[in-house]
Amino acid sequence: MEKRQAMGYTTYYTEGSTVRKQYIEPEYEVPEYEEPRRENGLPSYAKVRKAKEQKGLRFSMHPVFAVFLGFSVVATLLACCEVLSMQSKVTNQSDTITILQAQVEALEEDNNAYETRIQNSVNLDQIRDRAMNQLGMVYPTEGQVVYYTLTESDYVRQYQDVPSVN
Repeated sequence: MEKRQAMGYTTYYTEGSTVRKQYIEPEYEVPEYEEPRRENGLPSYAKVRKAKEQKGLRFSMHPVFAVFLGFSVVATLLACCEVLSMQSKVTNQSDTITILQAQVEALEEDNNAYETRIQNSVNLDQIRDRAMNQLGMVYPTEGQVVYYTLTESDYVRQYQDVPSVN
């Protein structure tokens, strides 16, 4: 294969028994740069800039919309402040709850310790011995035990003396 250059294009030529047609790429046309349209000697982008300069410091939005925008910004700021204050209150209350829970746990531990101490200090055998020997108490017999049926609740209020059993 042989490389040939014809009119600035690269073409390939192959020798052989059949002749192939050469393919020549068409020329690419480069478009020319077009200047922006000018009216009164100025390009189009310059006209727009010049028109804006003529407005000066004039307000570019409707005054009602500007007032609405101002109120909405103020309302948003107030809502953010309220959310932050509520969040700080919640944090303070959760800290207070944690402290109170720790105090409750300490008091429960103290109560359990006192209850254990009281239960260990009472000797039931000693109390039974003193009641029977010094105070003359005896266990009830079968005729002395009276059973009541409860109709209202699980405790009895005694307003009168218990009736005697014959």
